[in-house]
Amino acid sequence: MTGLESSRILITVPCLQDPGGVASFYNGILPHFPQGQVIPLEIGGSKRSGGLLYPLIDQIRFHHTVKRVNPALIHLNPSLISKSFFRDGLFAWQAKKMGYPLLIFWHGWCGGYESVVEKRYLGFFRRTLGLADGFIVLASEFERRLRKWGVRVPIYRETTNVEESLLAGFDVQDKWADFKRLGQIKILFLARLEREKGMFETLQAIKFLIEKKYPVSLTIAGDGKILQELKEYARSLNFAPRQVHFTGDIRGEDKIRIFANHHIYCFPTFFAEGLPTSVLEAMAFGMPVVTRPVGGLADIFEDGKMGCLVHGKSPEEIAACLEKIIADPNKMAEVGRYNAKYAKEHFMASVVAKRLLKIYEELRVNIKR
Repeated sequence: MTGLESSRILITVPCLQDPGGVASFYNGILPHFPQGQVIPLEIGGSKRSGGLLYPLIDQIRFHHTVKRVNPALIHLNPSLISKSFFRDGLFAWQAKKMGYPLLIFWHGWCGGYESVVEKRYLGFFRRTLGLADGFIVLASEFERRLRKWGVRVPIYRETTNVEESLLAGFDVQDKWADFKRLGQIKILFLARLEREKGMFETLQAIKFLIEKKYPVSLTIAGDGKILQELKEYARSLNFAPRQVHFTGDIRGEDKIRIFANHHIYCFPTFFAEGLPTSVLEAMAFGMPVVTRPVGGLADIFEDGKMGCLVHGKSPEEIAACLEKIIADPNKMAEVGRYNAKYAKEHFMASVVAKRLLKIYEELRVNIKR
């Protein structure tokens, strides 16, 4: 018996207490679903999941939970990486063997692993994950790849989300009124510190702007293995005191404060991104953005209206983008206000939750036919 007679949706999620983009996504939207309609099943490598046995335990728990809940739809949340690909592939095989409608939301997409799938595991994909009744992706390039792999069912494009609680008490008009009084332009880089995120290039770009006498400073918020190397590189550029500041990892109220108190978000990543939540959060806090058209940003980012797109990797191009924004303070404030409005209308957790519920209903109606 399938769950088409019920209205409950079973969603696999990582441990919601763990850090990570998918956990953050569902911590944001779960409160906005009708009570009792969406049932999360925590899976993955949390310490609470059984140590080395957790892959087997997850499969058993998934099977028993599906039988107990008898959902109208099962919603999986894999990323295109080895561990998730095979784990969720087995979830998908179980779901379809038991006759349940299946939706798959790809949150992460590793380009390197994409080629591995095409060379070795395309048959596994088609016998497991490829049996889904619908897919959600964060970027049109991921949709094109799924079509190439033979997917013929509906593919929806969605975004990550911004939690409403982050913006409690924030007013974008006050932010830009304060900016006019201060005159100092505070640029923020916030991410896990990996070389491919563009931090070294950002530091050099800020140095170029300071040499041109622009009143800018840079805050780098985040932690990672290259933090010390990054600090040493900043010292080698001979910044004056307070021109560059490292905060380390920040969360909660500190994260809210740093978004509220900075003016431009610089994230020229060339990492294999899905749709970076930090960019959406920066927009919600009324910040023009400098970034690259990676993943879902290539689909949603309006160059000129939301900030500036960098197409190469050079510090000179990043500096030119930042200068384009900084050179016109009135335009900078206008872009910031536009981003805040756009984020409120498209990226807030409650808005994304409504879109997901609509996708669930569309799939259920199509399957009943």
